[in-house]
Amino acid sequence: MKVFLVEDSPLLCERLVEIIEADGEHAVVGQAATYDDAVGGITATAPDVAIFDIRLACGNGIEALAESRRRRPGLVGIVMSNYATPQHVKASADAGAQYVLDKSADFERITAILSSVAAERSQPVKEVS
Repeated sequence: MKVFLVEDSPLLCERLVEIIEADGEHAVVGQAATYDDAVGGITATAPDVAIFDIRLACGNGIEALAESRRRRPGLVGIVMSNYATPQHVKASADAGAQYVLDKSADFERITAILSSVAAERSQPVKEVS
């Protein structure tokens, strides 16, 4: 599964890449640290999943998520931030995030979430009669 990272911390990006690519089933296809680079990169690389930080070097990750989902409705959005307050969780969900994680507590959940998304996407589509 293809994953795009929207995070302005090089150290966190490096750690996320290591975690995501460790099992060989997922690949990071791009990274961005700004709103414009995120939206453009996601549009260009067509990932299955994008992981967004809320605060970016230039712009806002929640807004980048909303615009990316407008352009790619099937994109699974994960917001991962130090700002997991109720208002940020609601704003993230309103923008289209399927998951909102706290960096300090939920970092290790990424692999399980990606595996779950991959399993859901591999299920055959049921016909409606």
